Amino acid sequence: MGIIRFCETPKDKGRIMNKLGLNDVTTESYLTILMAQSMLVHYNGKYVVTQKGQGYLSSSARTKKIKS
Repeated sequence: MGIIRFCETPKDKGRIMNKLGLNDVTTESYLTILMAQSMLVHYNGKYVVTQKGQGYLSSSARTKKIKS
């Protein structure tokens, strides 16, 4: 969920790597998976969360609130 939340505003790959402490290979792997699941899109050199990704974040927040 970290990458999805971080990309609520568009971020480039380097910024994602630095913020989350990931190496290039790991970052690329996660981004590929998230794009394949339509959670993120790559647009103008940056990654940004999709409507589906926003839905995931919203449902995750609701679940967390219920568990509290």
